Amino acid sequence: MNSSASCYDGDVTITIPLPEKISLNSQLGRVHWTIRDRQNRDFQTAVFLAAHQSQISAFCGPFPCHIEYRFKMRGRGLDSSNLAYMAKLVEDGLVHSGIIPDDSPKYVRAMTLVTEKGDDEVVVTLT
Repeated sequence: MNSSASCYDGDVTITIPLPEKISLNSQLGRVHWTIRDRQNRDFQTAVFLAAHQSQISAFCGPFPCHIEYRFKMRGRGLDSSNLAYMAKLVEDGLVHSGIIPDDSPKYVRAMTLVTEKGDDEVVVTLT
Protein backbone atom coordinates (compact mmCIF):
# COMPACT_ATOMS: atom_id res chain seq x y z
CA MET A 1 0.00 0.00 0.00
CA ASN A 2 1.36 3.47 -0.80
CA SER A 3 1.16 6.61 1.35
CA SER A 4 -2.52 7.15 0.58
CA ALA A 5 -4.51 5.30 3.25
CA SER A 6 -6.70 3.35 0.83
CA CYS A 7 -4.81 3.35 -2.48
CA TYR A 8 -3.22 -0.03 -3.17
CA ASP A 9 -0.10 -0.49 -5.31
CA GLY A 10 -0.23 -4.30 -5.22
CA ASP A 11 -2.90 -6.83 -6.11
CA VAL A 12 -6.39 -5.93 -4.97
CA THR A 13 -9.19 -8.46 -4.41
CA ILE A 14 -12.82 -7.51 -3.80
CA THR A 15 -15.67 -9.98 -3.25
CA ILE A 16 -18.97 -8.66 -4.58
CA PRO A 17 -22.36 -10.32 -4.01
CA LEU A 18 -24.12 -10.78 -7.36
CA PRO A 19 -27.32 -8.71 -7.53
CA GLU A 20 -28.59 -11.22 -10.10
CA LYS A 21 -27.31 -13.84 -12.54
CA ILE A 22 -27.44 -12.40 -16.07
CA SER A 23 -26.39 -14.30 -19.18
CA LEU A 24 -24.93 -12.47 -22.17
CA ASN A 25 -27.37 -14.49 -24.30
CA SER A 26 -30.31 -12.88 -22.47
CA GLN A 27 -28.96 -9.43 -23.41
CA LEU A 28 -28.62 -10.34 -27.07
CA GLY A 29 -32.41 -10.70 -27.19
CA ARG A 30 -32.72 -6.90 -27.11
CA VAL A 31 -33.58 -6.31 -23.48
CA HIS A 32 -35.35 -2.99 -22.91
CA TRP A 33 -32.99 -0.13 -21.98
CA THR A 34 -34.77 0.45 -18.65
CA ILE A 35 -33.93 -3.11 -17.57
CA ARG A 36 -30.28 -2.70 -18.63
CA ASP A 37 -30.16 0.63 -16.77
CA ARG A 38 -31.49 -0.97 -13.57
CA GLN A 39 -29.01 -3.83 -13.90
CA ASN A 40 -26.18 -1.34 -14.31
CA ARG A 41 -27.24 0.62 -11.20
CA ASP A 42 -27.63 -2.60 -9.18
CA PHE A 43 -24.12 -3.77 -10.07
CA GLN A 44 -22.60 -0.31 -9.48
CA THR A 45 -24.16 -0.27 -6.02
CA ALA A 46 -22.91 -3.80 -5.25
CA VAL A 47 -19.35 -2.88 -6.29
CA PHE A 48 -19.40 0.36 -4.30
CA LEU A 49 -20.68 -1.35 -1.14
CA ALA A 50 -18.17 -4.23 -1.42
CA ALA A 51 -15.27 -1.83 -1.99
CA HIS A 52 -16.40 0.32 0.94
CA GLN A 53 -16.69 -2.74 3.18
CA SER A 54 -13.19 -3.84 2.08
CA GLN A 55 -11.92 -0.29 2.77
CA ILE A 56 -10.57 0.00 -0.77
CA SER A 57 -11.07 3.29 -2.56
CA ALA A 58 -8.56 3.01 -5.41
CA PHE A 59 -6.20 0.65 -7.21
CA CYS A 60 -3.01 2.53 -8.04
CA GLY A 61 -1.58 0.18 -10.60
CA PRO A 62 0.47 -0.84 -12.28
CA PHE A 63 -1.54 0.13 -15.35
CA PRO A 64 -2.67 -1.25 -17.64
CA CYS A 65 -3.93 -3.92 -15.26
CA HIS A 66 -5.38 -7.39 -15.65
CA ILE A 67 -8.75 -8.13 -14.05
CA GLU A 68 -9.79 -11.63 -13.09
CA TYR A 69 -13.51 -12.16 -12.53
CA ARG A 70 -14.15 -15.39 -10.60
CA PHE A 71 -17.92 -15.90 -10.74
CA LYS A 72 -19.24 -18.28 -8.11
CA MET A 73 -22.83 -19.42 -8.56
CA ARG A 74 -25.25 -21.81 -6.97
CA GLY A 75 -27.19 -24.16 -9.20
CA ARG A 76 -26.46 -24.26 -12.88
CA GLY A 77 -23.59 -21.94 -13.69
CA LEU A 78 -23.05 -20.03 -16.88
CA ASP A 79 -20.38 -20.90 -19.41
CA SER A 80 -17.45 -18.50 -19.29
CA SER A 81 -18.35 -16.47 -22.39
CA ASN A 82 -21.84 -15.82 -21.00
CA LEU A 83 -20.22 -14.08 -18.01
CA ALA A 84 -19.03 -11.20 -20.22
CA TYR A 85 -22.07 -8.97 -19.63
CA MET A 86 -21.82 -9.23 -15.83
CA ALA A 87 -18.05 -8.64 -16.03
CA LYS A 88 -18.73 -5.44 -17.99
CA LEU A 89 -21.25 -4.31 -15.36
CA VAL A 90 -18.71 -4.97 -12.59
CA GLU A 91 -15.96 -3.18 -14.54
CA ASP A 92 -18.23 -0.16 -14.98
CA GLY A 93 -18.89 -0.32 -11.24
CA LEU A 94 -15.14 -0.28 -10.56
CA VAL A 95 -14.87 2.92 -12.61
CA HIS A 96 -18.01 4.46 -11.08
CA SER A 97 -16.67 3.73 -7.57
CA GLY A 98 -13.24 5.20 -8.37
CA ILE A 99 -11.38 1.89 -7.96
CA ILE A 100 -9.90 2.29 -11.45
CA PRO A 101 -9.75 5.60 -13.35
CA ASP A 102 -11.24 4.26 -16.59
CA ASP A 103 -11.87 0.98 -18.39
CA SER A 104 -10.05 1.99 -21.56
CA PRO A 105 -7.03 -0.02 -22.82
CA LYS A 106 -4.79 2.54 -21.09
CA TYR A 107 -5.97 1.17 -17.72
CA VAL A 108 -7.31 -2.35 -18.42
CA ARG A 109 -5.12 -4.58 -20.58
CA ALA A 110 -7.04 -7.87 -20.28
CA MET A 111 -9.60 -9.80 -18.32
CA THR A 112 -10.09 -13.42 -17.37
CA LEU A 113 -13.53 -14.95 -16.81
CA VAL A 114 -13.74 -17.95 -14.48
CA THR A 115 -16.88 -19.82 -13.45
CA GLU A 116 -17.23 -22.21 -10.53
CA LYS A 117 -19.69 -23.45 -7.92
CA GLY A 118 -20.21 -21.36 -4.80
CA ASP A 119 -22.27 -18.61 -3.28
CA ASP A 120 -23.68 -16.07 -5.72
CA GLU A 121 -20.74 -13.68 -5.83
CA VAL A 122 -17.86 -12.54 -7.98
CA VAL A 123 -14.32 -12.31 -6.66
CA VAL A 124 -12.51 -9.58 -8.58
CA THR A 125 -8.72 -9.43 -8.54
CA LEU A 126 -6.78 -6.57 -10.13
CA THR A 127 -3.11 -7.19 -10.92
